[in-house]
Amino acid sequence: MESIRNFLQSWPGRIFLMLCLSPLVILGLESYFSGASSVNEVAKVGDQTISRAEYQDGLNGRRNELLQGGVEASAINTQALNSEVLKGLINRALLRNQTDHLGMHVSDAAINNLLLQDPQYLDENGQFSNDRFAFALQQQGITKDQLFAQYRQQLNLMQLYASVAQTAVYPESQIHDLLALQLETRDVWVYRLPWEQFKDKVSVSDKEISDYYNENKSKLNSRAMVDLAYVSLDPSKLPVEKVTQAELQAQYDDYKARFVGNSKQKVSQILVTGSKAEATMQQIEQRLKKGESFAAIAKELSEDPVSAAKGGDIGTFNADAFGADGQKVAQALSGLEKGEVSAPVKTSFGYQLFKVTDKSGDSVPSLDSMRDELTAQAQRQKREQLIADKITSINDMATDGVGIEDIAQQEGLTVHKIKNYTKLNNNTELNQPVVIEAAFDDFALQEESVSPGIKVNTGTVWVQPTNYRPIKPLTLAQASAQIKDTLVKQKAAQQAMAQAKRLSETVNNSGMSAAKVPFKALGTINRQNPQLSMDEKAIAFSKTTPAGKQVAVAEKTSSGATVLVMGPISKASIKDVPAAELSQAMFDMRSIRGQEHFSDYLEYLRGATKIEKNEAVIKEIGGI
Repeated sequence: MESIRNFLQSWPGRIFLMLCLSPLVILGLESYFSGASSVNEVAKVGDQTISRAEYQDGLNGRRNELLQGGVEASAINTQALNSEVLKGLINRALLRNQTDHLGMHVSDAAINNLLLQDPQYLDENGQFSNDRFAFALQQQGITKDQLFAQYRQQLNLMQLYASVAQTAVYPESQIHDLLALQLETRDVWVYRLPWEQFKDKVSVSDKEISDYYNENKSKLNSRAMVDLAYVSLDPSKLPVEKVTQAELQAQYDDYKARFVGNSKQKVSQILVTGSKAEATMQQIEQRLKKGESFAAIAKELSEDPVSAAKGGDIGTFNADAFGADGQKVAQALSGLEKGEVSAPVKTSFGYQLFKVTDKSGDSVPSLDSMRDELTAQAQRQKREQLIADKITSINDMATDGVGIEDIAQQEGLTVHKIKNYTKLNNNTELNQPVVIEAAFDDFALQEESVSPGIKVNTGTVWVQPTNYRPIKPLTLAQASAQIKDTLVKQKAAQQAMAQAKRLSETVNNSGMSAAKVPFKALGTINRQNPQLSMDEKAIAFSKTTPAGKQVAVAEKTSSGATVLVMGPISKASIKDVPAAELSQAMFDMRSIRGQEHFSDYLEYLRGATKIEKNEAVIKEIGGI
């Protein structure tokens, strides 16, 4: 698995993951191994199907990835997210079709070799531990055969990617030529002419406005908009009652139950399963009360073969090894001293009995020593509960059709209003995609209803759209102001460009000083210099000039026009590049070419494979 990780962390691996494997990585194993009926199919791609569960898990997983990466929930574009996940699943299905068609196969021996090197299965001495491997399978709720199937599919897809990407050719001579261009530098001076400087010098006639309207009538439409009312709930402004002594004691009792500190418990177990497990466990307890050896009974009856062979020994207790049952087992072991046996614990594995064979470490801190910490924790939990109750209450009212004004009055909140709230080019305080989506929801527009709570960076908001105005063609009168602004910008930009050309001619004929404008010296730059816009970068190395000379160029830009004055180009030798940097650059360039080649291959498969999407299921789950 380490080699898989190394590949996925590399440049080509990240591209591969983005193109087709990210949904696989974030899917739960249940959906990974489950089949799909036609009513639950999101798409059929050749011989492969994408199930409802795969798509839903993919959406949830990708959303969680974004949230864990620091992206605000309100900033996630749901439509783009849904489209990305479905495309990734389709890409994966296309490749699975191809690996099946090509008869690609990874042997059990190859997978075994990977598992033997995977750090998560190695013990303290660096040796493969069957104990750790068994617990990992238990924790994930899968069998060894399922794990092998997962590895086999991932490795097949990776082999296919490598076989396609590595056929891309990028000759060393071309790489050297490209690097040589990247290493070029020159001295540059810049003078920018924003179009706004010229807008007072231009005029637009009614005829020009009318002509523009007639030529562009089909493109001149109003923006979809509503009048938006909203209330917001800021957690930091909610008053919270003081923590009582009983609540503080409850916090401390909970802490004691979860306390680990530096304490360590070496534990042995007896595991029994099946319909008679409870009765068997009662018999085991009776035998222990009569003085029989825990280790002997474990060897005789425990159904975990790895620990049974060692008299039930599972080493130092780690709650994480028990997955969802970890807290339950920890509570059963809490307070037990060396030699004591727990009560039977019903877990997802069966019935388990534990014996503490050794114990060392710290004692539980006193309540007084933790008073401040526990009080703050209790206060935080009370606030969280208050917020949850408030959100539930407001959501219930919204569902019942209560208007935003009545909700605000009942909850003591203030109604805020935004007139002409637009679907596109929204620059209001509520311009998050998730809020815009809720404001223009078809049902909300029709019923003028209040949305469910929406999390934004300041808390939670509820919105109610009214007075919906859909997109419609603008009349000449309605479009006149917009057209005038457009024509003024066009004319002003033309004047800026004309002035830039005059300045560049002056510089080329008489030098920079003759232009009598304040050129800004950028110093010695390369082609990637961040001080230049994309328009300016396109011309910064477009003209050469002899040593000791300068050349000026005028260029139209998105903000008006620019004059660049440039000195001679200095060329560096590839021989001056350190060998390690040159090798890395060549690897990166070939990887990029390989990724492009692989993308082309995916497009070929997409065109050659029948892809059927179940639009009804897609829309039901998330829509695209």
